[in-house]
Amino acid sequence: MSARHGKRVPLDRPGRVVADEGAQHACIVRDISAAGARLLLPEAGHVPETFTLSLDPGGDPWTCRVVWRSLGEIGVRFN
Repeated sequence: MSARHGKRVPLDRPGRVVADEGAQHACIVRDISAAGARLLLPEAGHVPETFTLSLDPGGDPWTCRVVWRSLGEIGVRFN
């Protein structure tokens, strides 16, 4: 995993993970930076390596790549 780029800012805001095949998962964006975010996501093991993330309600989407996974959380890098 590469070093973080930019300071992480606590957020704790609802978001939505949308996979290419259309599967959606609700999440909480715990913190965010210009380069990526940490997501609280009970289905962390079922999320594909790349997906689209948006903040609820109706935030602009980011294309993301998973850089780490743990029980109930994932770290993503914005593409």
